[in-house]
Amino acid sequence: MLKTLQAGRALAAISVAAFHLSIAMGVPRYGGEPVFYEWTRHIGGVRFFFVLSGFIILFAHYHEIGQPSAWRPYIYRRFIRLYPIYWLYNIPFCLLVAAGLGTDARIPSSLGDWITSLTLIRFTSAVPPLTVAWSLFHEVAFYAVFSLLILNRRLGVAGFAAAALFSIIYYNYPAVAQRSAGNVYTAAYNLYFLFGMGAFYLYRRGGRGWIELAAGGAISAAALWVAPMPHELSYMGLILGFAFLLAGAAKLETSRYLRVPAILVALGNASYTIYLIHEQLQGLLLKLLIKSHLAALLGPRCTYLLVLLGTMGLGYAVYLVIERPLTAALRRRFRPIRDSGSVAYAVPSAPCTELPAAGTPKDPTAATKSA
Repeated sequence: MLKTLQAGRALAAISVAAFHLSIAMGVPRYGGEPVFYEWTRHIGGVRFFFVLSGFIILFAHYHEIGQPSAWRPYIYRRFIRLYPIYWLYNIPFCLLVAAGLGTDARIPSSLGDWITSLTLIRFTSAVPPLTVAWSLFHEVAFYAVFSLLILNRRLGVAGFAAAALFSIIYYNYPAVAQRSAGNVYTAAYNLYFLFGMGAFYLYRRGGRGWIELAAGGAISAAALWVAPMPHELSYMGLILGFAFLLAGAAKLETSRYLRVPAILVALGNASYTIYLIHEQLQGLLLKLLIKSHLAALLGPRCTYLLVLLGTMGLGYAVYLVIERPLTAALRRRFRPIRDSGSVAYAVPSAPCTELPAAGTPKDPTAATKSA
């Protein structure tokens, strides 16, 4: 298992939660002070998630490329990885919103908006009830194009080339209320998955990883500290740095120069749950601290740190109670058998938590069995 990848998920989830908490605390009802905003707004956690997905999906399914018989198991694994938990967390949240219980979120108002929100396929400009789900539309599109690689290598390469070309030509970062099929599927975000796939190929080249780590650190630092470039081009530099850092860290772990703390692996396992519900948990904790007058006693910065830690802890608890047992049950229920029935494909109980420890497996089924 490459623990580096799970640690990356954990750090991405923490950075997203930290950024959204800074924004939340800037709202008047939560104190009106955007604590640490100048730090958290530069991190780019969601963007790193896209890079990680590109690396992990190619790593887990590399030897299934060009094998049409692996397409159905791949679709099963991606479906169970993404949708059941997403739907399950949406149900109580939509009920609370419909009951008018203190939130700015809105539930879909038309059939098209409902279809868009539930399928994570962009038909309308609907903002999903769990607003952070905007990134999942890009994730689903990436999974779909990658499935073409499994059906036919040339078809998949053509699909990625076309997706990259349109994303470069129509280069855009659509605003929340202006997202449509046209601008989401041509958004610059889609290029980030390709950086992750490139990081995987860099990882496959071997080596200990020190050069990639140093290069990634230097590129990321330069992207963060130089004057912002127009059209958010500075983020491209940051994403390039992320890709080098990811490849370098993975190599260091494979070479046994890096040991990942267990807490980061645990939070990485829970990163999907934390990502989906962290805003709701933060709102709840802030309300509790304000009503109990603890927020005034602690001050903004201590309140921020306490809420952030509480969000991570509660998110992990929800993962243990809901996501982990549910996905384990679905893994047992949906175990498609490939061709002769000799190879079973298990869907993930967590976001790709068990990847091979070193290199890329020679057995075409090895990565898939564990991913």
